[in-house]
Amino acid sequence: AGVVINKVLPSKYEQTKQYMSKALMDRWGIPLLGCVPDRPFLGCPALMDLEAIFKTELITGKSLRFRHYNVSDINLVTTSLTRFLENLRDKPTRTLYIAHITRDDLILGFMSEYQRRMAKGESFESALLVCGRKEKYEMIPEVRDMILGLDGAPVMIVEYSTHEAMSMIHK
Repeated sequence: AGVVINKVLPSKYEQTKQYMSKALMDRWGIPLLGCVPDRPFLGCPALMDLEAIFKTELITGKSLRFRHYNVSDINLVTTSLTRFLENLRDKPTRTLYIAHITRDDLILGFMSEYQRRMAKGESFESALLVCGRKEKYEMIPEVRDMILGLDGAPVMIVEYSTHEAMSMIHK
């Protein structure tokens, strides 16, 4: 038994560890097991967390399962393809986009932007969550084949509506 202190400011890590270790032991006889520094992505879901939430796997970009996404940088895409492509270029590079499975234009636009950036040697950290109830909607086979041909861009298909997916992520 002991104590673990979470979200310690990195600049105060050693000071907190030393002080709290002594204070806990002197006052209550309890050891400090460790301190966890506060990191930008602590508490932000990783793609592997989304795989668990939705009981599915990434269909591409599997090596990026540990990449985290800030909940404030999750965007439900309901705009035109033109506006979506503008967002892909203007928003923070690590954005999780959610689109409906019937929006082939957005899915193809996402893949095209990934290819464009790779060809230019630029980074691409965005991911795409494609939503649609299985009994109602399916991705057309040609689009699925195109996605599977792109190893690198993280894409996940989930069998929930966009509303359900957003709610599940924010819980």
